[in-house]
Amino acid sequence: MGCLLLVRFYAGEGHSMTHREKGQTMIDLHLHSDASDGTLKPEEVLRAAKEKGLYAFALTDHDTVAGIPPILHSGELTGIHFMPGIELSCEAEKHEIHILGYHIDICNQNLLNTLEGLRRGRRQRNLSMIEKFREDGIPMTLEKLLHGNEQTVITRAHFARVLIEEGYCANKEQAFKKYVGDGCRYYIPKPYFAPADAVRLIKDAGGTAVLAHPFQYHLSNAELEELIRELISFGLGGIEVYHSSHHHGQTVKLRQWCRKYGMLATGGSDFHGSNKPDIEIGTGRGSLKVPDHLYDELKNLL
Repeated sequence: MGCLLLVRFYAGEGHSMTHREKGQTMIDLHLHSDASDGTLKPEEVLRAAKEKGLYAFALTDHDTVAGIPPILHSGELTGIHFMPGIELSCEAEKHEIHILGYHIDICNQNLLNTLEGLRRGRRQRNLSMIEKFREDGIPMTLEKLLHGNEQTVITRAHFARVLIEEGYCANKEQAFKKYVGDGCRYYIPKPYFAPADAVRLIKDAGGTAVLAHPFQYHLSNAELEELIRELISFGLGGIEVYHSSHHHGQTVKLRQWCRKYGMLATGGSDFHGSNKPDIEIGTGRGSLKVPDHLYDELKNLL
């Protein structure tokens, strides 16, 4: 059985789940594990999603698909649909944006080669940041950042965790404001990765590209709509309409743009475990509800 077919088999097309059970009215298509900057193991994310009674979920770790095989081979994908995903970090003009990829072939060689190149660039950037901290007497090490997981993709959230553990900061917000946020002394940008290349990479791996949490980029409505139009020209297929950070008015605006441009709507909590303790799987900060039919629409398109 080919790799993509194996993923599809486990992703709800090969087990006997033909109807929604009582309570399965929500999905969560934006979840992180400790393969990137979440704190739960992939299998623990699966169990938590099942405990929440979700109809479907996706794992979307930053710049890696390493968390997907443990879910596929867990033997626990019953009573819930699963879609392999990823969240790619890339640079638009003057700001970083994130592109979600859904139903990707995790064995696509071009995808794997590109992700490995991005990881190498990230590793060099992380080593340079570590050196800046150590020059100022702050005991930052690669071992502390990895925290026992050699495969994790280190992000600034990992640096923030170490700063909290070492007593330099009280919380993640303070760590970003004083140490690792944009423009701070210890911040070094990640290697450049163009949005067009991110969208193309996802499409070449058989997936659909979706703009993640659009209102987190602090753009005006006009600037954000222009970004969406630009990404559509590259092949963007959807917009993350429902997200823990979006208020009702923003959700309404994003739904309008989806209709205007014929885009898919998706949604998810952006769960990171204890790295974002106020965000729960499925319900976000308490009121998030991503309609289950959006998963079906996404799957049917693919």
